[in-house]
Amino acid sequence: MNPLRGMSAAFRSRRLLLASLLLAISLGLLAAGAAGLLLTGDDSPKLTNVGVPGPIGTATTTVATPPPSAPIARLIIEKIGIDAPVVTLGVDENGIPQVPDNPYDVAWYNWSTPPGHGSNAVFAGHFDWTVNGQPVAGVFYSLADLTVDDIIEVRLEDGTDYKYRVIGNLAILDGDPLAMEMMGATPSDMVTLITCGGVWTPSPNPPHYGSYDHRQFVRAELVGGGPSPQPVEGQIEEPRQDDSPG
Repeated sequence: MNPLRGMSAAFRSRRLLLASLLLAISLGLLAAGAAGLLLTGDDSPKLTNVGVPGPIGTATTTVATPPPSAPIARLIIEKIGIDAPVVTLGVDENGIPQVPDNPYDVAWYNWSTPPGHGSNAVFAGHFDWTVNGQPVAGVFYSLADLTVDDIIEVRLEDGTDYKYRVIGNLAILDGDPLAMEMMGATPSDMVTLITCGGVWTPSPNPPHYGSYDHRQFVRAELVGGGPSPQPVEGQIEEPRQDDSPG
Protein backbone atom coordinates (compact mmCIF):
# COMPACT_ATOMS: atom_id res chain seq x y z
CA MET A 1 0.00 0.00 0.00
CA ASN A 2 1.27 3.45 -0.89
CA PRO A 3 1.85 5.32 2.42
CA LEU A 4 1.41 8.64 0.61
CA ARG A 5 -2.03 7.82 -0.78
CA GLY A 6 -4.64 10.33 0.28
CA MET A 7 -2.18 13.21 0.76
CA SER A 8 -2.47 16.30 -1.40
CA ALA A 9 -0.02 16.64 -4.28
CA ALA A 10 1.51 19.75 -2.70
CA PHE A 11 2.01 17.99 0.63
CA ARG A 12 3.57 14.97 -1.06
CA SER A 13 5.89 17.27 -2.97
CA ARG A 14 7.04 19.03 0.20
CA ARG A 15 7.59 15.75 2.04
CA LEU A 16 9.55 14.25 -0.84
CA LEU A 17 11.67 17.38 -1.21
CA LEU A 18 12.59 17.42 2.46
CA ALA A 19 13.19 13.67 2.44
CA SER A 20 15.64 14.09 -0.43
CA LEU A 21 17.36 16.92 1.44
CA LEU A 22 17.72 14.83 4.58
CA LEU A 23 19.03 11.86 2.61
CA ALA A 24 21.56 14.01 0.80
CA ILE A 25 22.71 15.68 4.01
CA SER A 26 23.02 12.28 5.66
CA LEU A 27 25.12 10.96 2.81
CA GLY A 28 27.23 14.09 2.79
CA LEU A 29 27.91 13.76 6.50
CA LEU A 30 29.14 10.24 5.81
CA ALA A 31 31.92 11.48 3.55
CA ALA A 32 34.42 10.03 6.00
CA GLY A 33 33.44 6.58 4.79
CA ALA A 34 35.82 4.08 6.35
CA ALA A 35 36.92 6.68 8.89
CA GLY A 36 33.76 6.02 10.87
CA LEU A 37 34.65 2.36 11.13
CA LEU A 38 38.27 3.10 12.04
CA LEU A 39 37.42 5.66 14.69
CA THR A 40 34.87 3.54 16.47
CA GLY A 41 36.26 0.03 15.96
CA ASP A 42 33.73 -2.43 17.31
CA ASP A 43 31.97 0.29 19.33
CA SER A 44 29.14 2.20 17.71
CA PRO A 45 28.99 5.97 18.19
CA LYS A 46 27.11 6.98 21.32
CA LEU A 47 23.38 7.60 20.87
CA THR A 48 21.59 10.00 23.19
CA ASN A 49 17.88 10.43 23.88
CA VAL A 50 17.16 13.16 26.42
CA GLY A 51 14.63 15.96 26.62
CA VAL A 52 12.01 16.71 24.00
CA PRO A 53 12.10 17.53 20.28
CA GLY A 54 10.41 20.88 20.81
CA PRO A 55 7.96 22.44 18.36
CA ILE A 56 7.58 20.75 15.01
CA GLY A 57 6.60 22.89 12.06
CA THR A 58 5.73 22.48 8.43
CA ALA A 59 7.94 19.98 6.65
CA THR A 60 8.93 22.23 3.77
CA THR A 61 12.07 23.91 2.52
CA THR A 62 10.41 26.03 -0.17
CA VAL A 63 9.62 29.07 1.98
CA ALA A 64 11.84 32.08 1.32
CA THR A 65 13.71 33.16 4.43
CA PRO A 66 15.17 36.59 5.27
CA PRO A 67 18.95 36.93 5.17
CA PRO A 68 20.82 37.14 8.47
CA SER A 69 21.38 40.67 9.73
CA ALA A 70 25.07 39.81 9.33
CA PRO A 71 26.83 36.64 8.13
CA ILE A 72 26.97 33.84 10.68
CA ALA A 73 30.57 33.56 11.88
CA ARG A 74 30.90 30.87 14.56
CA LEU A 75 29.09 28.17 16.50
CA ILE A 76 30.29 27.84 20.09
CA ILE A 77 29.43 25.04 22.52
CA GLU A 78 31.74 25.24 25.54
CA LYS A 79 30.40 21.99 27.04
CA ILE A 80 32.00 19.92 24.28
CA GLY A 81 34.82 22.24 23.24
CA ILE A 82 33.36 23.53 19.98
CA ASP A 83 34.34 26.98 18.66
CA ALA A 84 33.94 26.41 14.95
CA PRO A 85 33.61 28.56 11.85
CA VAL A 86 30.23 28.51 10.14
CA VAL A 87 29.87 28.40 6.37
CA THR A 88 26.61 29.23 4.63
CA LEU A 89 25.57 26.46 2.24
CA GLY A 90 22.55 25.69 0.14
CA VAL A 91 21.82 23.25 -2.66
CA ASP A 92 23.78 22.62 -5.82
CA GLU A 93 22.53 22.77 -9.42
CA ASN A 94 20.98 19.33 -8.94
CA GLY A 95 19.07 20.35 -5.82
CA ILE A 96 21.37 18.40 -3.51
CA PRO A 97 22.38 20.09 -0.23
CA GLN A 98 26.02 21.00 -0.01
CA VAL A 99 28.12 19.89 2.98
CA PRO A 100 31.40 21.20 4.40
CA ASP A 101 34.47 19.99 2.53
CA ASN A 102 36.46 19.50 5.72
CA PRO A 103 35.86 18.12 9.24
CA TYR A 104 36.16 21.46 11.02
CA ASP A 105 33.42 23.70 9.57
CA VAL A 106 29.76 23.79 10.53
CA ALA A 107 27.18 24.39 7.80
CA TRP A 108 24.18 26.68 8.20
CA TYR A 109 21.61 25.99 5.48
CA ASN A 110 20.25 29.05 3.74
CA TRP A 111 16.92 27.32 3.11
CA SER A 112 16.40 27.42 6.88
CA THR A 113 15.71 30.52 8.98
CA PRO A 114 18.62 32.71 10.15
CA PRO A 115 19.23 32.78 13.90
CA GLY A 116 17.18 35.45 15.63
CA HIS A 117 14.47 35.52 12.96
CA GLY A 118 11.84 33.57 14.89
CA SER A 119 11.97 30.06 13.41
CA ASN A 120 14.32 27.09 12.88
CA ALA A 121 17.99 27.59 11.97
CA VAL A 122 19.41 24.27 10.76
CA PHE A 123 23.12 23.45 11.17
CA ALA A 124 25.03 20.30 10.19
CA GLY A 125 28.54 19.02 10.82
CA HIS A 126 30.55 15.91 10.15
CA PHE A 127 30.81 13.17 12.76
CA ASP A 128 34.16 11.95 11.41
CA TRP A 129 36.50 12.36 8.44
CA THR A 130 39.80 11.25 6.94
CA VAL A 131 42.84 13.50 6.64
CA ASN A 132 45.75 12.17 4.61
CA GLY A 133 44.23 8.72 4.92
CA GLN A 134 44.00 8.91 8.70
CA PRO A 135 40.71 9.02 10.65
CA VAL A 136 39.94 12.16 12.63
CA ALA A 137 36.95 13.31 14.66
CA GLY A 138 34.61 15.74 12.97
CA VAL A 139 33.38 18.97 14.53
CA PHE A 140 30.18 17.26 15.79
CA TYR A 141 31.86 14.09 17.02
CA SER A 142 30.75 14.78 20.63
CA LEU A 143 27.31 16.17 19.84
CA ALA A 144 25.65 13.24 21.64
CA ASP A 145 27.22 14.42 24.91
CA LEU A 146 24.96 17.48 25.10
CA THR A 147 22.09 17.38 27.55
CA VAL A 148 19.16 19.55 28.60
CA ASP A 149 20.09 23.12 29.66
CA ASP A 150 23.49 23.14 27.93
CA ILE A 151 24.11 26.37 26.04
CA ILE A 152 24.76 26.79 22.31
CA GLU A 153 26.00 30.17 21.10
CA VAL A 154 25.71 31.48 17.55
CA ARG A 155 27.89 34.50 16.77
CA LEU A 156 27.47 36.77 13.77
CA GLU A 157 30.28 38.67 12.07
CA ASP A 158 29.03 41.98 13.49
CA GLY A 159 29.49 40.66 17.03
CA THR A 160 25.84 39.79 17.65
CA ASP A 161 25.47 36.73 19.87
CA TYR A 162 22.43 34.48 20.19
CA LYS A 163 22.27 31.99 23.05
CA TYR A 164 20.16 28.85 22.88
CA ARG A 165 19.30 26.38 25.65
CA VAL A 166 19.25 22.70 24.72
CA ILE A 167 15.80 21.17 25.21
CA GLY A 168 16.43 17.82 23.56
CA ASN A 169 19.13 15.57 22.11
CA LEU A 170 17.51 12.79 20.12
CA ALA A 171 18.84 9.85 18.12
CA ILE A 172 16.41 9.23 15.28
CA LEU A 173 16.48 6.20 13.03
CA ASP A 174 17.38 7.01 9.45
CA GLY A 175 14.16 7.36 7.46
CA ASP A 176 11.92 8.24 10.43
CA PRO A 177 9.49 11.01 9.36
CA LEU A 178 10.29 12.88 12.58
CA ALA A 179 13.78 13.53 11.25
CA MET A 180 12.30 15.34 8.26
CA GLU A 181 9.89 17.35 10.38
CA MET A 182 12.66 18.54 12.70
CA MET A 183 14.29 20.29 9.75
CA GLY A 184 11.15 22.25 8.94
CA ALA A 185 10.01 25.68 10.08
CA THR A 186 9.01 26.16 13.72
CA PRO A 187 6.74 28.72 15.42
CA SER A 188 9.52 29.89 17.77
CA ASP A 189 13.21 30.72 17.49
CA MET A 190 15.27 27.52 17.59
CA VAL A 191 18.42 25.88 16.32
CA THR A 192 18.65 22.29 15.09
CA LEU A 193 22.08 20.62 14.95
CA ILE A 194 22.50 17.42 12.95
CA THR A 195 25.18 14.76 12.65
CA CYS A 196 25.42 10.99 12.21
CA GLY A 197 25.38 8.23 14.82
CA GLY A 198 24.37 4.68 15.60
CA VAL A 199 25.64 1.53 13.93
CA TRP A 200 28.05 1.77 11.03
CA THR A 201 27.27 -0.69 8.23
CA PRO A 202 30.10 -1.01 5.68
CA SER A 203 29.32 -1.28 2.00
CA PRO A 204 31.45 -1.98 -1.07
CA ASN A 205 29.75 0.86 -2.93
CA PRO A 206 31.41 4.25 -3.42
CA PRO A 207 31.53 7.07 -2.59
CA HIS A 208 30.90 6.47 1.14
CA TYR A 209 31.40 2.70 1.47
CA GLY A 210 28.86 2.48 4.24
CA SER A 211 26.41 4.40 6.37
CA TYR A 212 25.24 5.02 9.93
CA ASP A 213 21.71 4.00 10.82
CA HIS A 214 20.81 7.02 13.00
CA ARG A 215 20.97 10.80 12.91
CA GLN A 216 21.64 12.74 16.12
CA PHE A 217 19.47 15.86 16.43
CA VAL A 218 20.04 18.56 19.04
CA ARG A 219 17.21 21.07 19.51
CA ALA A 220 17.70 24.30 21.44
CA GLU A 221 15.49 27.33 22.11
CA LEU A 222 16.51 30.98 22.12
CA VAL A 223 17.08 32.29 25.64
CA GLY A 224 19.13 35.43 25.16
CA GLY A 225 21.37 37.63 23.12
CA GLY A 226 20.66 39.54 19.96
CA PRO A 227 21.95 42.81 18.55
CA SER A 228 22.93 45.53 21.01
CA PRO A 229 21.02 48.83 20.70
CA GLN A 230 23.08 51.33 18.77
CA PRO A 231 22.93 55.04 19.62
CA VAL A 232 21.72 57.29 16.83
CA GLU A 233 24.48 59.59 15.68
CA GLY A 234 23.95 63.13 16.90
CA GLN A 235 21.15 62.16 19.25
CA ILE A 236 21.18 64.04 22.56
CA GLU A 237 19.48 62.50 25.53
CA GLU A 238 16.71 64.71 26.85
CA PRO A 239 17.08 65.73 30.49
CA ARG A 240 14.82 63.83 32.82
CA GLN A 241 11.94 65.85 34.23
CA ASP A 242 11.63 65.89 38.00
CA ASP A 243 7.96 65.42 38.85
CA SER A 244 8.42 65.88 42.58
CA PRO A 245 6.84 68.97 44.11
CA GLY A 246 9.22 71.77 44.79
